[in-house]
Amino acid sequence: MANNNGENVSSAKYHNKRIKIRCVINGKSTAPYCVPKTIDIRCSKCGYSEEPTIEILPENEDILKLIDISSDSQPKVLSKLLKMCKFCQYKITEMQNIERIFILPPTGKERKTSDLVNVAYYIGYGVETNNLYEMEGYTTVDPSTQMATHVFTRATKLHSDIDSFAISSRINDNLKEFAIEKPNTEKIFDVLESLYTSYAYNITKIYNRFDLHLAIDLAFRSVLSFRFDNEYVHKGWSDVMIIGDTRCGKGYVAERLVEYFGLGEVISGDNCSFAGLVGGLQQYNKHWVITWGKIPLNDRGLVIIDEASEIPETDWTRLSRIRSEGVAEITKIRAQITNARTRIIFLSNPIKKTISNYSYGIQSILDIVKAPEDIARFDYVLVVAHNEVAMEEINVTRDSIPSIHSNILEQQLILWIWSRKIDEIVFSDEAIRLVYKLSIRLASDYSFNIPLIQGENIRVKLAKLAVAFAGRIYSNKQNGKILFVDKVHIECADAFLRMIYGKSVCGYYDYSILNKTMDLTSQMENFKKVEKYFSSFRNKEELCKCLLLNNNITINDLSEHLNQPQEIAREIISTLLRYNCIQKKYNTYVKTPTFTGWLKTIVIKK
Repeated sequence: MANNNGENVSSAKYHNKRIKIRCVINGKSTAPYCVPKTIDIRCSKCGYSEEPTIEILPENEDILKLIDISSDSQPKVLSKLLKMCKFCQYKITEMQNIERIFILPPTGKERKTSDLVNVAYYIGYGVETNNLYEMEGYTTVDPSTQMATHVFTRATKLHSDIDSFAISSRINDNLKEFAIEKPNTEKIFDVLESLYTSYAYNITKIYNRFDLHLAIDLAFRSVLSFRFDNEYVHKGWSDVMIIGDTRCGKGYVAERLVEYFGLGEVISGDNCSFAGLVGGLQQYNKHWVITWGKIPLNDRGLVIIDEASEIPETDWTRLSRIRSEGVAEITKIRAQITNARTRIIFLSNPIKKTISNYSYGIQSILDIVKAPEDIARFDYVLVVAHNEVAMEEINVTRDSIPSIHSNILEQQLILWIWSRKIDEIVFSDEAIRLVYKLSIRLASDYSFNIPLIQGENIRVKLAKLAVAFAGRIYSNKQNGKILFVDKVHIECADAFLRMIYGKSVCGYYDYSILNKTMDLTSQMENFKKVEKYFSSFRNKEELCKCLLLNNNITINDLSEHLNQPQEIAREIISTLLRYNCIQKKYNTYVKTPTFTGWLKTIVIKK
């Protein structure tokens, strides 16, 4: 029996021969076919009087001739298929189902090289999409197209590599290779720097990019969910954005690590529509088919989306549920829902071509993802620029250095992390207290104008990163059963955020300081100047009401509401911009939160 371990089971040499393959069912027709299974035939002219009951077996490749035909055509097809004469009379006594299914190899690595055909048929009913199966059947041709296809007569649902992973004493002993004795923040970062230097020399060939390797590596180390201080964190998996100039190596590092770890899948955003990312409805032979996209197909795994700047603004909004809840849903002719708890790393070039075109590199995220709520869903955003590494350091001959860990052991460490259940991830009391303490500091240091660090949820992001650091160095209890998060891992998470947001090409920290300084020192002074300017209008109260009631402010709205020429309305907007009371958003202007609060005090006084 042929299998798909390196063999092309679609080859002509496997025609009508038994095959066994492992595959993921990524879609199927919205309804199954019903075709005859047993038929009673009566005829005095031919041999059917001796064997009147005929069964059309799943192993009969002609069974596909019974699908995609009308009821009027069925008698003619059956007559030819069963070689009935014109005097034969028949009665269908039992029916059977055939499902048209769409299949893919189990992993992203296999999908890149596989010749497995996408369209196949299952004689039966009830296979579930977005699940791993072992399918047995045979290769044949589709009678309507003569293209190679598979007919499966048996389907066995399989456990994934994550489900199958079990920590044993041998694996526990092997994974201790990653552990650090008496770790502190400096020691952990030193060990990781040595590790990523080894990656650079032997795997990625991208040198002196510690933060880039770390940002991608940590995304691999997140867990599905966990409990923090009796708070259930449903979304424990990573959601990361890396923005950088062309040729900074972000794509190389991501793709090479996926290949090295043997886990995850890399796809291109410029060739991936919303249907390709999440799923959609399409027609096949005039039948509607629901197929799942790359994100749900990698449920509990990891997917890297390159060229994320090509994702349309509307699709970012449509991705909201899948990013926040880990659920993919298609509501068309028939509603379908599936899990999509997928770690996602978005890779993007800045919209303005280079990071240097922004005053602060972190502002580039605002051009790629427009809605603040969509930006807030990122656990962290790394900004890299071409001038961070000197040309002299890039263009130099390097001798090879020995690898630190084997890729098999690296894969086992990731599977250990991914397989941890909620009650198998434990925070120490010291770690919990430190999360709250550092969350307050981070929230006070960073501006929510770019909503990556917010007082409302930074504790969760800090805890998620700490879990990743703990997993990376195999911090465990009970011989590997428990992933243990201690105070030092919280310190590492805080240091990581401050490292990536504090560097000059990102500028998130400097941007935040500037915003907070402007707010603290000049806010009230600006409002006094605005109030003095408003006093020059006879209808000052109406002007304040107009600004307060309208969330979006335009020149036309001001002109009409105040019965003033557009030149005056334009002057009002110019003044408010000068005193940092409003900001431009697309084709309109929006008030800053502090200006809205000030307007309320003015209107209420009146």
